[in-house]
Amino acid sequence: MANAADDRIERGAQAQSSDQPREGGWGIVVVVAAHLSLAIQWGFQRAGGVLYLSWKEDFDTKDKETAAVQSIFSSLSCFTGLFAGMLTDRLGCRVSGIIGGVLTSLGLFCSYWVTDIVQLYCTAAIIGIGMGICYNSIVVVVAIYFKRRYKIAHALVYAGVGTGIMAVPPLLQLLLESYGWRGTLLVASGITANSIALSALFRPNRAPVPPKSFKQPDLNHQGLTLRVRVHPETTKEDATSGDHNSDEKSRHDEIEVTRQAHRALPDSQTDLASVQSDPKNVNPVIIALKRVFVSLGFHLFVKSYRFTLMCAIQLESHIAYMGFVIYLVPRAQSVGVAPSNAAFLLSIFGIGSLLGRLGNGLLVSWRVSAEHVTAISMVIAGASLLLLNLEGYAIFAIASFLHGLLSGIFFTVAIVLIHQFVGVNKLAVGVGLNMIFVGIGSLTGPVFAGWILDMTDSSYQTVFYVLSAVYFICGVQMFLLPQLKRVEPGI
Repeated sequence: MANAADDRIERGAQAQSSDQPREGGWGIVVVVAAHLSLAIQWGFQRAGGVLYLSWKEDFDTKDKETAAVQSIFSSLSCFTGLFAGMLTDRLGCRVSGIIGGVLTSLGLFCSYWVTDIVQLYCTAAIIGIGMGICYNSIVVVVAIYFKRRYKIAHALVYAGVGTGIMAVPPLLQLLLESYGWRGTLLVASGITANSIALSALFRPNRAPVPPKSFKQPDLNHQGLTLRVRVHPETTKEDATSGDHNSDEKSRHDEIEVTRQAHRALPDSQTDLASVQSDPKNVNPVIIALKRVFVSLGFHLFVKSYRFTLMCAIQLESHIAYMGFVIYLVPRAQSVGVAPSNAAFLLSIFGIGSLLGRLGNGLLVSWRVSAEHVTAISMVIAGASLLLLNLEGYAIFAIASFLHGLLSGIFFTVAIVLIHQFVGVNKLAVGVGLNMIFVGIGSLTGPVFAGWILDMTDSSYQTVFYVLSAVYFICGVQMFLLPQLKRVEPGI
């Protein structure tokens, strides 16, 4: 009879801890809304170069001062990742997405009245923070709604980056010619306000409700003690038996139920309970520090070595990625390509990026290891940079398309890998921490490539040799991820 009670408790605990999101239905609406929101956010983030000359002439600033506007909202959208993850974890994807949309639209709206470059820096900071919050909520809501088809759903959503890069720059150029840069930003604030309505569609996906017959054991919050109720089917003889083995059996049953309930707790509660149940760690300062440590997600670096290595790879790969984006056009112009044709190389790069972000879902769905897909993509991306050391517009166009295609693949699959490493419950904080490393790489890449250019007397060949080597190193590191799985403690 006791075994029947234990089985019923175990089935209830499994139902309570089940994390099987319902796929399809409203999830399709979420995918479409997330795709459009990401297209709006990232499209305007990558299109700052359209307004570059207008800002420089109006404010009479130098190149580095004007370029700082793009750097501010691009880097802050990454550095806000940890705060955005905590906000999404606390308020949910819908509320955090709405907050991000409001901040982005507000920053663009206030930019209409700026009178100097410093004020534009402030509004750019607001725009970047809003974009970072929106991005985090988009990544997490897709993981909540999809599990079996998560890779394909994420690919469709992340393709919004390519859609935005292709659609927004021509639109901004048209608005700039008609209304000037101030009117352009005013219209842009109205367009980005659509992210608020799109985020409102991120309604919570309810977890399965435990069966009514299951009574969850009471937990003593201080000591993690369980009070086990005797099931009605237990006979009187079982309850009053004087067998000396009955006490040992009851203790064994209590330990089993304790373990099951402990596994049913969320990660943060489990970590906290383990500290409180340990008599050596009763110091409230230690408990408070552990709470902060867990809430900020720093324990992910200790429990998942693969996540730690993935963050390092993201930093390194974005150094090479941003170096390519900055010096693609100057490299083409250095061999006599017309400025308009050189700028069109970025459009070719955007087309490849869109196709790569759409196609990665098919690649990882063909029972091919996501780590291997990412590693091969990085190696080929590094080879595409070597093509830029040759001369000829057709070769530059091929290199731009290949790099956009392959970077679209590995940056999208990277989020899928992080989802595997940290789980859906910690995805918001995990993506936030990862975005900090992305931001560091995005800031370091142009500076690193510029330093090489200065050291080699404007030798673009040396720059692309070094950046391609960075990609090759990242590809080798990707093959270490399966090996780290064998030794890491696990989330």
